[in-house]
Amino acid sequence: MEVPPLYQVPKLHSGLRQRWETQVVTFDLKALQRRRARFLGAAMTLWRTGIIVIRGAASRQAVDALATMAERTWQDVSTLIPGQELPHVILNRGDKRAVRGYNALVKSVKPVVNFRHGEDDGMMDVFHPENLVPEQRQLILGCLHEDLVGDLAGKAFGRKLEVSCRNLYVNKGVQNTRFYHCDGKGVKIKSFVYVNDVESLDIGPYCYVKSSHHDRWLRRRNQDFNERHGFNKHEYRLLKGCSALPVFCRAGDMVVSAQHGAHRGYPQEASAARTVLVNVYQPSQSSR
Repeated sequence: MEVPPLYQVPKLHSGLRQRWETQVVTFDLKALQRRRARFLGAAMTLWRTGIIVIRGAASRQAVDALATMAERTWQDVSTLIPGQELPHVILNRGDKRAVRGYNALVKSVKPVVNFRHGEDDGMMDVFHPENLVPEQRQLILGCLHEDLVGDLAGKAFGRKLEVSCRNLYVNKGVQNTRFYHCDGKGVKIKSFVYVNDVESLDIGPYCYVKSSHHDRWLRRRNQDFNERHGFNKHEYRLLKGCSALPVFCRAGDMVVSAQHGAHRGYPQEASAARTVLVNVYQPSQSSR
């Protein structure tokens, strides 16, 4: 019997460099804030394609503050001797996991610096980054535009959405990233504020298979394959014939993505670094 391939890789677009791609999914922050035609167009685009980009969401001041905070946190953790802790955060690294499980990480009162292992090995995932540096809290929250993005995503998917978690992702030379997957079939939206320019595949851009959140046949095909071979049911291992869009952005741009579609972070070169501020939106308790 023929052994199936582990992955069928989608064709990559050239990213948001082509004029037609830019026109399709890119919107200006100020135009969206007026809540008029462009806002409705962005909501429709998000519903249809599963992804949009908001240019200039974060100011230079906010981007610089985030970059400094991310680098200092990385350096502070890197200089600790085994068993040593930081007073203002909870630290998960190596075999020592003070907080286990996603729900526990979300509910933590203190920020949690969580180093991933296995796929995405070496990635620093900070839960509740807005609490890392108290004097920077409002600056960080301001560049997330939570009311605007929540209303936009709610309009797109006909649900009242609220922020369930904030994260800061820091990737440095992460070469083994998880393949295309979804975060379940229920509505879940993430926004990503790019803290540094990501203008090539070497840096590890966010990648998305447009409209895959609507493609039930593609999901069922992959789920059947995964069930037969003992893989995670939410992985998209069969993407031959599909196209994935690497989202190239400048620092301060925001990506808004429907996580119930196929997505991944592209593997980086060993010398590359990428930092993004992340918000997770899920249906509010009253609308579930």
